[in-house]
Amino acid sequence: MNTRAISSAALAATLTIGALVTAPDAHGVTGPVVAGNGWKLQAPRITHLDTKPWVIAFHDTASRTKLTPYLRNTAAELTAATGLTFTVTTKIVPVTVGKCPPTHTISYRYMSKPNPAVPNQSFTGTCSLAGAAYSAYSFINSDYWAAGRRFHEYQRMNVIWHESAHGVGLSHPATCPRNAAGLQPLMCADTYKDLRTRRYSSFERTAFRQLVLNRAYYPLGS
Repeated sequence: MNTRAISSAALAATLTIGALVTAPDAHGVTGPVVAGNGWKLQAPRITHLDTKPWVIAFHDTASRTKLTPYLRNTAAELTAATGLTFTVTTKIVPVTVGKCPPTHTISYRYMSKPNPAVPNQSFTGTCSLAGAAYSAYSFINSDYWAAGRRFHEYQRMNVIWHESAHGVGLSHPATCPRNAAGLQPLMCADTYKDLRTRRYSSFERTAFRQLVLNRAYYPLGS
């Protein structure tokens, strides 16, 4: 079905996906792999990425000015991890909670307390189409930069990286192991204050690769 749907790190939603190709592969697997040690996809909402390039846009000029330096690095990592193209643009794409941005666009809004019910929260709404990430909006809490809040730069970076991964289909892992450096996956919920990675770990990179590999279970071009 060509029904778009939105999932969110903050709000539950019911999503519609296309039928899977369930013939076993060479390893006997009968469907897309959606979770593993320290990583998880937003399945059944999102199980794969198609081949189209993505653009990163902004709600307004203030958001663009503040977040562009961070998102250039995020885009480079997403490009390397997925083999797709993620480009930071100067486009202004206003965002509204519950409304999908244009296709293959993640638009970011920098604002104080985007979710008043949880004042310290940032959140992302991810749109899906036939099991693939379609577009997303991301609200980054400007309070992380406020004087007196005692947030560190690595914490701000990890929040942006975390929300961006939600935008292309990653979820919070069911398990939160530690890598050789003793660090937990970046996508573990509410652990970003303890992390100093400033980039995606091996756990997220595994999830990104699986989003690409899972295309094999869908009709050509989906």
